[in-house]
Amino acid sequence: MARRASKTERSAGAWVITGGASGFGREFARRLAQRGERLVLFGRDGAALQQAAAELGGDVYTDSVDVCDAAAVAAAAARARETVGPLGHVAHCAGVLRVGPAEDMSPADYKLMMDTNYLGSVHVTQALLPHLEEAAARGGRSTLLLVASVSGLRGFPQLAGYCASKFAVMGFAEALRVELRDRPVNVRVLCPPPGDTPMVRSLASVPPVYKLSRMFTAEEIVDSALRGLERDQDVLFVDMGSRATRRLNQLVPGILDRVLYAAGKP
Repeated sequence: MARRASKTERSAGAWVITGGASGFGREFARRLAQRGERLVLFGRDGAALQQAAAELGGDVYTDSVDVCDAAAVAAAAARARETVGPLGHVAHCAGVLRVGPAEDMSPADYKLMMDTNYLGSVHVTQALLPHLEEAAARGGRSTLLLVASVSGLRGFPQLAGYCASKFAVMGFAEALRVELRDRPVNVRVLCPPPGDTPMVRSLASVPPVYKLSRMFTAEEIVDSALRGLERDQDVLFVDMGSRATRRLNQLVPGILDRVLYAAGKP
C-alpha cells in the first residue's frame, strides 16, 4: 500500500508569488531563490517584476497581472504552468493599504481594498488550486499561503477598510482549510504585525496602532513565515505582540479598546 504523504511534506512544483516586485513578496522570492526553488512572480508592474527577477538571478518567470481580474489571474496561471511546469506552492502577498477615519474614507478606497485584498485572494485561490493539486498528485503536498494581517484579527482605528478586507481573508481561509481537509493542499494564513515595506513607507501618516509596535522588516516577517510553514502551523504569527492582541481581543476586548483609544490621543 502506498504511504500517504505527511502533512509537512512538500510537492516539487514551482512557487508562485504574487506582489513579487516589492515588500513581502520580493523577500519571499529572495529567500526561496536562495533555497534553489523555481519561481513564478506575478504583479501589476511588469518592469519592476523583471528588475526583481534580474536581481534574483537564475531562471525566474514573471507575468504582469492584476489579482483583481479573475480571468487574468487564471490565464497567467495557465501560462506559467505551460512555461515552467507544475506549480506546487503559492505565497499570495499582493495587497493595498489605505488609511484614515472610517467616515472619511472614499467608497473607491473601500472597494479597492476589498477587491485587491479579499477578492484577490479568492481569484488567486480559484486559479491556482487545480495546479496545486496537480503538483501534489506527483508526490507530497502543496502550499497555499495567504497574507492577511494582525488587522485581520482585530479592528484598529484609521484602518477600518483595511481591517474589513483582511477579516474577509481570514474567514475565507478558515472555510477553505476545512473544505480541503482531505485534499493535498495545506492552507496557511500569515498575520504579520506592521511591516517596514514600501506600501507603509508611502503613507502620509501612519495609524495610531503603529505606536504600539515597532516596525518589523520584511526579512523578519518572511523568516518567521518560512519557519511557521515548516512547523506546520495554520495561522502564522511573527511576534508575541500579535499573539497577545488576538488573545486580549478574545478575553477583554474593552480593555484593548481603551488602549487603542489612548494611542490615538496627541
